[in-house]
Parts: sequence; structure tokens; C-alpha cells
Amino acid sequence: MKQEISAGAVVYKRVKSGYKFLIGKHSGYHKWVLPKGLIEKGEDSREAAEREVEEEVGVKASIIDLRPLKTIEYFYVADLQNEKGVGANGEESVRRVIRYQENGGGKERVHKQVVFYLMEMKQDLGRAGWEMEERKWVSYQQGLLMLAFESEREVWREMGKALAIGASDQN
Repeated sequence: MKQEISAGAVVYKRVKSGYKFLIGKHSGYHKWVLPKGLIEKGEDSREAAEREVEEEVGVKASIIDLRPLKTIEYFYVADLQNEKGVGANGEESVRRVIRYQENGGGKERVHKQVVFYLMEMKQDLGRAGWEMEERKWVSYQQGLLMLAFESEREVWREMGKALAIGASDQN
């Protein structure tokens, strides 16, 4: 079984009413998600999270707490025949395909861990990367409703606790 470790973040910016948070609509499966991606050789999880945030949702952001906000784990089956594809700029849409093809392709069970950090936006570059078809600044409540995966909603709720945002807070 393959092991993957990724890093990502909940990115916020301060607004008059409190906070807004950045999510992206994945260009492959068209669902709203948090920015995240594989940790590359020579990176630690914090460096990977900062890089992925810039690449996927187009902001430069700083980690608020060196301790992760939350780490999630799950299993999935990588179907390499169905994951081959090229992004708009020619990049492989799923980088792991290259690694797994060394084993002859086919299906591979993967244990994945994703380390999430809380980040504050420092500079908005104004664009989503090729992995996201869209990005959106949302309120806490909007994010809870829009995020596609329960595990990411759990991360979102941890962010709410870290920033002392109540369940009824409409920021």
C-alpha cells in the first residue's frame, strides 16, 4: 500500500465584519475544497502548505501557529487508468500518477494523511492555479455549507475554534 503525506491550509483575511476564508473549486472533480497537495522532496509540511496555497488559490499567506490545525487520514484507491490527464498549462493533473506508473499502472490502495495549518493572507495574487477552476472568499457558515468533504468540514470547525468563531457567527 502506498503512503501519501500532503499539506494544506485554511486561509483567512480580516474584513470589517471579522474574517473571510478562501476555498477553491477543484478543476478535476468540480467540488469546493481546501487548498492542499503533496509534500515535495526537501520540503517540510509548513513549506508545502505555503507553496500549495500560492499555487492553487493564488495567495501568499503566513502560517499563524507552527502546530497543525488538524491532521486528517483516509484511504482511497488510485485508479491510474482514470487519473491520467494534463492541466491547461501542460502539467500532469495528478502528479502521483507518474510515481505509481513505475509499478505498472492499474489500481493502487493509498493511505493518505493531510496536515492542515491556519494561515493569514499577506498578498492576493488575484488568480486560482490550474488545479482550481475557481476560488472564493466565504464566511464561516458558507464554508461549512460549501466544502464537499466531511473531513475538511472538521478542519473548518477546528479553524472556527482557533479563531473563536461561534456556530451562529455569520462573518
